[in-house]
Amino acid sequence: MNGINGVNGHYDQNGGGDIITQNQQKGCWTIGLINSKFRYLTAETFGFKINANGTSLKKKQIWSLEPSGEDSTIYLRSHLDKYLAVDSFGNVTCESEERDMSSKFQISVADDGTGRWAFRNVVRGYFLGASSDKLMCTAKSPGDTEFWMVHLAARPQVNLRSIGRKRFAHLSENLEEIHVDANIPWGEDTLFTLEFRLDDSGKYALHTCNNKYLSREGKLVDECNPNCLFSAEYHHGSLALR
Repeated sequence: MNGINGVNGHYDQNGGGDIITQNQQKGCWTIGLINSKFRYLTAETFGFKINANGTSLKKKQIWSLEPSGEDSTIYLRSHLDKYLAVDSFGNVTCESEERDMSSKFQISVADDGTGRWAFRNVVRGYFLGASSDKLMCTAKSPGDTEFWMVHLAARPQVNLRSIGRKRFAHLSENLEEIHVDANIPWGEDTLFTLEFRLDDSGKYALHTCNNKYLSREGKLVDECNPNCLFSAEYHHGSLALR
């Protein structure tokens, strides 16, 4: 499948991977992060405590992923407007309302096909991980403890837009594939539902209004299968579905 670059809540297709951005400050995303034990990264309301004990995506499990403006590094801000940071001993905190170098992370994607993310602290050079009762940043290379599934906390219905062609995607007249030649995203045939599949390694599927799924080959199929699953990647403020 060709690439999708998103602007203002749309998906844009330009031939380099599937990319999405939300309709808010450019490059900012609201997400949930799920560890290898299927628990969400959580910022508790009192005491600025953080853990990875959340069982579902609720207010305390929502994080804002903010671009740093440099390279592809980012910051993670909690629902309390505090930034996740790492001190010189590898302890993870979430108490400051100011961004600094200790709160800057570099995202990398697992090379095992799962699409999970790892967050390397720029200052420490180590990866963010979670034990049963606390977070730490002491691993020189990411393992299961340091990989996270990404759950987008956004409206599931989206439009797809081609940056290069400046056109929107819609269902073809025969309802068997998607064409990218609409001037405006008008009508239900231009709406696609982004489904988060926790049981499928936290990947995503694109569901059309005629109850079909987009496959990697570009065709629509009746049931979601492994060829319909895409993992999310972050590229300079946009998300790509690979």
